[in-house]
Amino acid sequence: MLKEIINKFDLNRFTRFFREKNSTFTPSQKELIHYDDENYRSGLKLGEIKFTDDEEMIICAFEVTQPLTERSGKKAQYEKAKKILKETQYDSGIFIFYNQNGNFRFSLIYANYLGTKRDWSNFRRFTYFVSKEFTNKTFLLRIGEGNFSSLEKIKDAFSVEKVTKQFYKDISYWYFWAIQNTKFPKDAENEKNGRNIAIIRLITRLIFIWFMRERKLIPGNLFDYHKIKQILIDISPIKTTYYKAILQNLFFATLNTKERKYRFQISGWKNSSYMDHSVYRYQDYFTNSSEALILFKDIPFLNGGLFDCLDRPSKQNNNQGEVRIDGFSDKDVGLKFPNFLFFSEVTNADLNKDFGTKNKNYKVQGLINILSAYNFTIDENDPNDQEVALDPELLGKVFENLLASFNPETSSTARKATGSYYTPREIVNYMVTQSLKEYFKTHLKDIEELDKKLDELFATDNENNPFTTQETKIIVKLIDALRIVDPAVGSGAFPMGILNKLVFILAKLDPENELWKQTQINALEQSIPDPVIKRKLTEQIEKHFKEKNPDYGRKLHLIQKCIYGVDIQQTAVEIAKLRFFISLLVDEKIDKEKKNWGIEPLPNLDFKIMQGNSLISEFMGTNFDDNTNRANSLFEKKLMYL
Repeated sequence: MLKEIINKFDLNRFTRFFREKNSTFTPSQKELIHYDDENYRSGLKLGEIKFTDDEEMIICAFEVTQPLTERSGKKAQYEKAKKILKETQYDSGIFIFYNQNGNFRFSLIYANYLGTKRDWSNFRRFTYFVSKEFTNKTFLLRIGEGNFSSLEKIKDAFSVEKVTKQFYKDISYWYFWAIQNTKFPKDAENEKNGRNIAIIRLITRLIFIWFMRERKLIPGNLFDYHKIKQILIDISPIKTTYYKAILQNLFFATLNTKERKYRFQISGWKNSSYMDHSVYRYQDYFTNSSEALILFKDIPFLNGGLFDCLDRPSKQNNNQGEVRIDGFSDKDVGLKFPNFLFFSEVTNADLNKDFGTKNKNYKVQGLINILSAYNFTIDENDPNDQEVALDPELLGKVFENLLASFNPETSSTARKATGSYYTPREIVNYMVTQSLKEYFKTHLKDIEELDKKLDELFATDNENNPFTTQETKIIVKLIDALRIVDPAVGSGAFPMGILNKLVFILAKLDPENELWKQTQINALEQSIPDPVIKRKLTEQIEKHFKEKNPDYGRKLHLIQKCIYGVDIQQTAVEIAKLRFFISLLVDEKIDKEKKNWGIEPLPNLDFKIMQGNSLISEFMGTNFDDNTNRANSLFEKKLMYL
């Protein structure tokens, strides 16, 4: 039924679908034209489901008159649905917002409860975005096979956590399968857990690229098996051609290279392009090498250490010989990553040793096939408003769980885990909210009814600013002066949580960005003495606020000034940085006519999110446990490095 709806959208089919799902469904064709406006028309109540005498659900549909995409119109649709629920007094509703092309957003929205009473100021929404252009696997599986006998069962069909767990299960099986079938250059293999780390790095790189693919920044034909068969001479399962010719050239010579040469490496040992990772490799693997370079030409530069090639020449290794970790080379450096690990159909693998089981069959398939089966969204989900898709938080979840798999202290449980090593979004949201409220309370003691005003400022059900103009100016300055550090940043859950919360607050306090922009300009006036540099940086700030989406300017300066983090794992640090990059990319205005598509380079975060050990008590001669002359010692060391 759902496949038919996707192929040919028809509200009558939805009516049949709900009738099949719940016998108490009562069809209706009641027009809701009083809810129509310039953005919505043909409002229709499809029916209702009576779960109990006290619990009912309404099902409504609206045609949208504006473009309908994964990101467009979400807020307005949410407000429309909440208004209907409040006015009709239904406990919950499924709302279908569709366009003439047959794309639709399928949302479950319900009011939370305070004790036994509904709280009409506190809603939650879970959404599928469905399009013929997508596989829609999750929607078809979770909704098609979901149980609609109660509201709680329907909530389960919209569970983001269930989708994430299934994805992690698929990835973890693939990970252990890949460990059995790959080999990396000896320098990587000789490192402690070198193969494990190399595979985790590959997974992280590809998942990040998948988010870029959602933003239409990387062409889909690089991951289409039938297209790859035409691009490469040999794509047979046991060969290592796809990983080398497509992925390595994409990682190193494309995404990590600002000034590209668009040429292949000259043959010969230690020639002029030796260890020059901006030069493409594996020319002989392509059916047409000239056309091959065109594949990578329209891909923007995405700086970030995740795509650094880790191969180094001897002179960067104390003249002790070259180092090969990634093995980006035309010569044989011992790299083996067979094509079947990317494109294999579902098959069996023996992973019993890895999972501590006996005689169990494990289903595995190629990594590209796994990624292609799920919907991805580049928006970080909010606890009260979630797209049923994989969001950037996934980078952290996958990385931290897989990393635990070869940690002797955690591996026995990590291999069976489905997300337990990652701080849940609800807990992060609570920590962020309480931390910021306490910060504001410390500095705003003279404001009357401060607790009430802060609650309203943090409330998600309205856009009201409860503070006066003068109070608002003070709070914006307080946000600019805020410095947040996470001493165990992991892959950025807490920093991303606080970034999103501050962006939300600034949008309420200063919707036109005038105060926030002027705060950044004032900071330049006070800190930059050189008039030429000052003028250039001021023009840059004006440009950001004028040409970018409003949240871009909020995020950029918060990232540059307010947020810090440390972690002992370098890959975790790179993922945290990349999550900031994805966050900025959400609000970029992509323009293919501009240089690098108008995409600004990621701010330099090398001294903001850093690799290090926050548990040590001494660094560069400074004992942090000794308060004697501590301030002077730190100040003197800072001067040494200015």
